Amino acid sequence: MNLTIFGYPKTGKTTLFNLISGARIEVHAYEDGKREPNQRTCAIPDFRLDRIAALHPDKKKVAASFELIDLAGVSFGEVKNSLYLSALRKADALLHVVRGFRDPQIAHPKGRIMPEEDIRYMEEELMLTDLIAATARLEKLEKDLRKIKDPEAEKEKAALAAVREGLEQGKPVRALNLPPVEEKWVRSFAFLSQKPLLHMVNCDERDIPFLDTPDKLLAGPRTASPVLAFCGRIEAEIAELEGEEKEAFLAEYGLGEPSTSRFFKELPRVLGMISFFTIGKDETRAWMIPRGAAASQAAGVIHSDIERGFIRAEVVAWDTLLEIGSLQAAKDKGAVRLEGKDYPVQDGDVIYFRFTS
Repeated sequence: MNLTIFGYPKTGKTTLFNLISGARIEVHAYEDGKREPNQRTCAIPDFRLDRIAALHPDKKKVAASFELIDLAGVSFGEVKNSLYLSALRKADALLHVVRGFRDPQIAHPKGRIMPEEDIRYMEEELMLTDLIAATARLEKLEKDLRKIKDPEAEKEKAALAAVREGLEQGKPVRALNLPPVEEKWVRSFAFLSQKPLLHMVNCDERDIPFLDTPDKLLAGPRTASPVLAFCGRIEAEIAELEGEEKEAFLAEYGLGEPSTSRFFKELPRVLGMISFFTIGKDETRAWMIPRGAAASQAAGVIHSDIERGFIRAEVVAWDTLLEIGSLQAAKDKGAVRLEGKDYPVQDGDVIYFRFTS
């Protein structure tokens, strides 16, 4: 899973990258001509995994994870021409860093600090980039269909025509509620406005009281995409501290928890994903799958052989497992259910897959 940080220049993208990943990348690196994106693998903290793993201290604990990528800034109006357009298309989700802080030494390209306007402008840029791509493909399809009839191409044309119409009306692809058949065609184009999008407002120290209510940092209409806030300068300084000193500074600035904690709590909802857990011979592990995924799909996330040879899933809720104390005890008490391949996995399920090799 690939989460890509992007945005306009000098907004705090690398600062956010450091806060989420724990890296210590020089935040001015791109000013020196560096163009290679920063990249780290990030574990997703989950207290449920911690509790389940505590039942098996002899086993390795493995968290679900994602690849975090930090791109250089994109100039206003240049997303469609960006050198990083291909990187944006490869992303599974986009983290848009928005400037909400004031600093006379860092001029805003538009000469004002209005995060709500930057959010609107970026969303429009993403849709415009998609509109250009959809229109170009439609023109080619129409040309090809004049030469030869192709039922599959006709289906693709219908799907793209719906996308173009929605984009022209200012609707991102993710909001079009396309039929499953059309959605399947559209997904292959990796439209930017179809990807999950989370706006991260980098605010002033004086705005720290609003970190829990980021909507109050925005004027005007509320964006449909979720918004979180962080105070990059202060939180980067606190991240360098440890133990009691760190706790003291969090309290001094009124930060009940680091903004990254809110980010990780929000992440599954933004991605439309849930977690399930497995307890194997050597490890206790968390896995992420799309919400509504069937047991056979969950098995495939672990290994394609398990999906192909799926027999049944032995399932128990994580909190039930903790209450009983062990997977074997849960089986003995009849708390473990047997589910088939079409069972919709629930968030927090602990699953043991039976399969033929």
